[in-house]
Amino acid sequence: MTTTTNQFRPDYAAPPGSILEERLAGEGISHAEFARRCGRSPRLISEIISSKAPLEPGTALQFEKVLGVEASIWLGIEAEHQLHRARKAEAENAAAAVE
Repeated sequence: MTTTTNQFRPDYAAPPGSILEERLAGEGISHAEFARRCGRSPRLISEIISSKAPLEPGTALQFEKVLGVEASIWLGIEAEHQLHRARKAEAENAAAAVE
């Protein structure tokens, strides 16, 4: 007997930058101040927020120190976002191949 399970696979994944931006706004911390506290450049923080740069483990550790959210959570959000983007690109490529 085969058991089938349904998997919920949302068609979205929040990038870590969008979650970071909401968190900073909620705490009243500017991007520049957050960058200073993390020891990272304001440009890098801006690129993470705009999803132009991935969140690296070392930076996730700094986020943990400053915001109190574990680095593993930040990295999980980043991994889920990248996986979602890869699935979307693969689906688009498959659709284009059919046409």
